[in-house]
Amino acid sequence: MSKKMGRRTFMKGATSAFLGLATTPLLAAGDSHAKTSTNQAPEYRTLGKTGLKVTAVGMGVMNCSDPSVLLRAYDLGVNFYDTARVYMGGRNESLVGRVFQGKRDKVLIQTKVRMTSSEKKNRESVETSLKSLRTDYVDVLLVHALKTPGEVCSPAVTEFLQAMKKEGKARFTGFSSHTNMASLLNAAAKAGCHDVALVSYNFTHSNKLKEAIALAADSGIGVVAMKTQAGGYKAAKMAGLNPHQAALKYVLTDRNVSTAVPGVKTMEEIDQCAGVMGTAFSRGDSDALHRYDGYLQGRVCTMCGGCVGDCPYGVNHTDVLRVVMYYDGYGSRRLIDEALRDRDLVEQCSQCAECASCSIQCRRGVDIRAQMEWVHRIPV
Repeated sequence: MSKKMGRRTFMKGATSAFLGLATTPLLAAGDSHAKTSTNQAPEYRTLGKTGLKVTAVGMGVMNCSDPSVLLRAYDLGVNFYDTARVYMGGRNESLVGRVFQGKRDKVLIQTKVRMTSSEKKNRESVETSLKSLRTDYVDVLLVHALKTPGEVCSPAVTEFLQAMKKEGKARFTGFSSHTNMASLLNAAAKAGCHDVALVSYNFTHSNKLKEAIALAADSGIGVVAMKTQAGGYKAAKMAGLNPHQAALKYVLTDRNVSTAVPGVKTMEEIDQCAGVMGTAFSRGDSDALHRYDGYLQGRVCTMCGGCVGDCPYGVNHTDVLRVVMYYDGYGSRRLIDEALRDRDLVEQCSQCAECASCSIQCRRGVDIRAQMEWVHRIPV
């Protein structure tokens, strides 16, 4: 049997028990928060010291392959679009480029470069992005997926980004991160070397991240929030619960967030997301998130930053646990395949498989050891 078929069979047969998921019951089904309209005018915020006026809700294009969804977002007034060179093997940038050809001056595009030790390769990556996006420049260029405070303002990062701005390939620059986000934001705020930061941020995160976001915003950094839906579980999987507008509203109550970029794939999703702009966070929203939180407890890593302990082997467990989110929340075999092309991540999984127990504990009850073992057993 081919590796591809082996993986499909494995994914289909995976069970909640094998993933080490909690058995917390989902409370009363149904969507308790108020429905919001997509007819209201867009809400605008300022993207930090860039001065760019961005809609409070942007669009994370990573999982979208339908041009009509981007056009619907545009018609709803959404003006900020997040993509990256690595998404869909470059096809995601190409989609954005095709859709917004002829509308370039009416939208703001953010893309990312995964830095290597080769400046030539980094430059080639940016040039390829510009070609795919059918533009001479991007509004925001981010270094993709930084992990340590030391990387934030390292000469390799800052000098490359400054060169991109000087050469007119990027108007503004910054970084993205899924790991140690509070520490990275604090370092960036202190150093003053970035215009924009894209970080995971949702209702499960602790005050530590919220405080770091405030510090970064005070320093002039435009904070963009991703992973706002904490896994993006579908209503059908949660007995009808649809908390995603509530989750997005929660993030937008933090005025230190310039814009949120929920990942959407369908017309319904972009209508729901754009519809929260300018609306209040209600008691019904709070109740919906309480029920959603009960569903998520122990189920998936929401990148909340509440891990206790450190891996003695330096394994970045949050990178590995994102694969579980791609399966259990997003239901995307493509994202899993793309993640497992990273040989470093696969090697980390192998190291975890050799441990009798995990030295890291999750404050939300995720069985990290069981989930790391599951990722290790996915055929590659």
